[in-house]
Amino acid sequence: MSRARYGGAQEDFWGALRGVWLAPGEFFARLDPDAGFVRPTIFASMVLYLNLVLEAALQAVWVGDFNVGLVYVLFLGLVVSLILAPFLVAGLAVLVQVIHSGAPSRRDFRPLYRHLAYATGIGIILWVPFGPLIAIPYGAYVATRAVRTALDTDGRRATAAALVPLVAVLLILLLLTGPSEAYELLTNPPGE
Repeated sequence: MSRARYGGAQEDFWGALRGVWLAPGEFFARLDPDAGFVRPTIFASMVLYLNLVLEAALQAVWVGDFNVGLVYVLFLGLVVSLILAPFLVAGLAVLVQVIHSGAPSRRDFRPLYRHLAYATGIGIILWVPFGPLIAIPYGAYVATRAVRTALDTDGRRATAAALVPLVAVLLILLLLTGPSEAYELLTNPPGE
């Protein structure tokens, strides 16, 4: 029988999304660290896919321009999200391990990957205008909880390991886009 029936974390899409948003500490504590990669990978891919599709739909509604681009987003977005999401989560997991332990570890990779993949659920609101302003700080908290539980470490080390890569990504975006475009990324206005 599934672990969810015996008090484990619910790993279906809506159960995981609800757990990550409403009770991340409890969700990660109940997550089976030795289970497979498939469910968390599909979860992270679906979060990315829904963001792509919903943002394209919102922009089309806002501008009033419904064209074949929406069809492309539906199909190409699925392919992109199925490829990109696992690579992003795996890269983050390796960076967290390097910051936390000094080197990647096979033993810690699976639980860390699983926890971080489910932590991407916070990104489900990135398509909403001003959603990133909520998702980034709360996502940093959830990622810290995920790292702390997956690596069974103290709060300071988990915070450093989780936040250093996230802050680095935000700084790189700021440097590449400039302050005005970085503000637009954070507010996510429709129709731009």
